[in-house]
Amino acid sequence: MQDAKTLWLFRERLTQAGAIERLFARFDATLPNACYLPMSGQTLDATLVAAPKQRNTNVEKLDLQEGRIPQNWQDKPSKLSHKDRYARWTLKFTKAKRQDDGMIPATDLAISFLGYKFHISIDRKFRFIRKWKTTNTAASDGARLREGLLDKTNTA
Repeated sequence: MQDAKTLWLFRERLTQAGAIERLFARFDATLPNACYLPMSGQTLDATLVAAPKQRNTNVEKLDLQEGRIPQNWQDKPSKLSHKDRYARWTLKFTKAKRQDDGMIPATDLAISFLGYKFHISIDRKFRFIRKWKTTNTAASDGARLREGLLDKTNTA
């Protein structure tokens, strides 16, 4: 039985080889031959995945937001390897909990969240993951639909 590290390394090697998309395409091509017609509707979901909080200066944050590597990191490969340059902050909204006296506050809570969003499109009947996309948390969910996450041939 494989441990999590073995599976993670396998996935990383598939990613580096550019093989994941080809494997999903082969899986998709095999479905009709196995008498699965994934046309029974689709479910779209976006899950937040936390990233370790970064302790960056304001200048470093500005460089990262503009897609640059901060100057003081370029000479320090060990520091650069420990920094997540692609995660972004967003606000996650949640309902306020009932207070001790039974009253529910009128305002929702906004919680800062650093990380990524994992968007998936699942066939409703067979529960196969058909398409996926990973973005930083600040990316718009609606834009993923325009990028092909929504399968237009699935008309149910």
